[in-house]
Amino acid sequence: MRILYFDCYSGVSGDMILGALLDLGLDQAAWMNGLRGLPISDFEVQFERTTRQSLCCQRVIIKTAEPQPERHLYDIEKIISASSFSAGVKGKALGVFRCLAEAEAKVHDCSVEQVHFHEVGAVDAIVDVVGACLALEMLGIDEVYSSPVSVGQGRSSAGHGPMPLPPPATLEILKGAPIRFTGVETELATPTGAALLKTLARFDLLPQGLSLIRTGYGAGSKIIPELPNVLRAILLEKSGDEEYDQALLIETNVDDMNPEIYPHVIEKLMEKGALDAYLVPIIMKKGRPGVLISVLCAPGLKDAMLDVIYRETTTLGVRMIHVDRTKLPRREITVQTEFGVIKGKEARWKDQIRRTPEFEDCRRVAREKGVSLAQVYDAFLRSRET
Repeated sequence: MRILYFDCYSGVSGDMILGALLDLGLDQAAWMNGLRGLPISDFEVQFERTTRQSLCCQRVIIKTAEPQPERHLYDIEKIISASSFSAGVKGKALGVFRCLAEAEAKVHDCSVEQVHFHEVGAVDAIVDVVGACLALEMLGIDEVYSSPVSVGQGRSSAGHGPMPLPPPATLEILKGAPIRFTGVETELATPTGAALLKTLARFDLLPQGLSLIRTGYGAGSKIIPELPNVLRAILLEKSGDEEYDQALLIETNVDDMNPEIYPHVIEKLMEKGALDAYLVPIIMKKGRPGVLISVLCAPGLKDAMLDVIYRETTTLGVRMIHVDRTKLPRREITVQTEFGVIKGKEARWKDQIRRTPEFEDCRRVAREKGVSLAQVYDAFLRSRET
């Protein structure tokens, strides 16, 4: 599995993303040939090796015919849908422009259909977005992660007139994402760059067990004295029999709650998407018996888990720990047995294969056929996958 990590210590823009991806070793000629799938022709792409504060990097310059028309989301969707790119590239690019349109609509208090894209509706922005999605596909990227996004301050000129920095649309797009205020008085994160990250990347901890393949540096158009204006792309690879990810472990000790409520709490946590939830009897201070409530979840579900815990239990606080997980590769299977079809899972470790039936499926079959649960389990393990 190939994983790409964007290090946005100097912000992000569409052309910086393109430069970083091309600097990873992407075939420029093949990428340019792929861009011919766009049903527009009034643009030219130039490549330049340059430096930003002694860092060697790739700059991508997109030149277009002037003037460019203002475009609505419908116009851009029509262009992308009429292209000859794969469904994956089209879907990602459409998602990016939908993200941009929704942010502009919120900022200007209008409907998505009424949004005039101005700068981001120009051909160069279309090439930025579609070109980035195409480059990710050509590089064989399976997952994209991003660091917190650095942003500047001050003001800039735009199609709507003088605007504060970070641009209102950029902040709207980055809602829920980690950002870092640098104090640099210039625009560091553009709406197009922010929308690409928000749509395609995860703002999360990287999985463990990754190998570094190479790095790429994409140059921004500005020379900024305070920092090298580049976006770093780090290409990583995950290999081996094990799968790696991160989870959030939330725990709390409770000693003053009706024990009849605990099963309800576990049920609610699982309904909200917890990976696991469990209870452990403990002895607390002063020798009082208590219960340790533990829930394992994806980091993005923290608020949902806390809502259940604080709403349904008597606790006044929790502990939270980010944990690394290793998992055996697994897949769902169906097995034809003498009692009928039974679902299960198959896990692999080196040259070993382990099959486990789904308990609820086995219990259903046992009840329907009037046989013991053990007989159904044995039948599953003796039979072959359908």
